[in-house]
Amino acid sequence: MQNKTVKLKEFLGKVNAYTLSFIDKSITGRLIETDEDYIKIQLRSGDVICCHIDCLKSIWNIRQPNQGAV
Repeated sequence: MQNKTVKLKEFLGKVNAYTLSFIDKSITGRLIETDEDYIKIQLRSGDVICCHIDCLKSIWNIRQPNQGAV
């Protein structure tokens, strides 16, 4: 990721938004696996995207609305 260290473990198991170098628009999905070389993202459709960590341009957390809120 171009000389920047991101602690991807913080995003693991959560729904996040991603900008990837090979997709024009940002996508959302759950980060299901990561290591120093690759990431796996599960989309809402159930499909999984696996890509090299260098393809990740940005990642940010999407906060889920509170289930108990009325």
